[in-house]
Amino acid sequence: MKYFDTKRRKWIEEECVEEDGFVVNKKGVLIQYYGSDKNVTIPRKLNGILVTSIGDGILNFSGIYAFHGCTDLVSIKIPDSVTSIGNSAFAGCSNLTEITIPNSITFIGKKAFQGCINLRNIIIPASVTFIGESAFSSCFKLKEVTVDKENVTFINIDGVLFNKQQHSLLLYPAEKPNTSYIIPDGVKIIGNSAFYNCYNLKNITLPDTITKIEESAFENCSHLTKITIPASVTTIGERAFTSCYDLKDISLSEGITTIGRMAFSCCDNLTRITIPNGVTYIGTYAFLDCSNLRNITIPASVKSIEIHTFWGCDNLESIFIYNDNINIDERNPLGDREKTRIYAHEGSTTERYAKRKGYKFIPLI
Repeated sequence: MKYFDTKRRKWIEEECVEEDGFVVNKKGVLIQYYGSDKNVTIPRKLNGILVTSIGDGILNFSGIYAFHGCTDLVSIKIPDSVTSIGNSAFAGCSNLTEITIPNSITFIGKKAFQGCINLRNIIIPASVTFIGESAFSSCFKLKEVTVDKENVTFINIDGVLFNKQQHSLLLYPAEKPNTSYIIPDGVKIIGNSAFYNCYNLKNITLPDTITKIEESAFENCSHLTKITIPASVTTIGERAFTSCYDLKDISLSEGITTIGRMAFSCCDNLTRITIPNGVTYIGTYAFLDCSNLRNITIPASVKSIEIHTFWGCDNLESIFIYNDNINIDERNPLGDREKTRIYAHEGSTTERYAKRKGYKFIPLI
């Protein structure tokens, strides 16, 4: 059988064992399940080969992971011979409601259960020491994560997953009914996709210990209306607040240096934002389709405005730019030429850009 080893980044062709819809290689890696059973128990051995991992970095000949897209799968039991669940192993198993993770698993790969939209709870055994990014993202009906009390790496507090030291918030279940949440003091990092699609949340309070908001942290929190970013935060990751449709007001602190690509894209109701002095980088598409954004201030610390930063901000009335030598991508529209007024110092690169592109330019005093 031919498969792609994503760790070694090359195609491998070797003899594999097939039995009852399961395909395993000679190393004990379960490469594929092509059966149609709704309730599946993975055997401990297949033709004498001990099953030790599920799709650990393996793409089968069809270009998919072990159980990826098995939409008929409702429940699965993993034997205690298995120590790792590979990247995207169960991604897209949209009818999976129950999974038994044995106390032998040490590794759960990134996106391992992404898109398991009917999975309602997860029990992390004591043995697990690694959980990859977005392992449970888009699990829209997930209500609770439970971690064995003997686990030395992770902990759950009120159904929310943290690392043991409680420095990183890793996952807030999307189906939790709460409309507000206070992140505990001491948390430094809000992890990748931690609050993804938490549509019940309207208010989130961040402690002043937070330093980093990672990629897609609050993406699709469609009812989130207001959030204050504390002064301790230095980085807002890519797509951190994408599609927070009800977000009207956001306060950014002076400590922020980086606003990632698409960080606030599709925030339809965002009307104003002041970027604090100290920000040096604003990623492409950062405010894409913020159709109600009226005013924005860009401080002198920002060195460039990347392509399509304000694409689709058709109601932008005024933009204040304080860096006299800022680099503005020529393909980058700054709002609507008929509506948007650009404020900057005379003789600045912004003035030259505005006049070349036909915007109304108003000199700063």
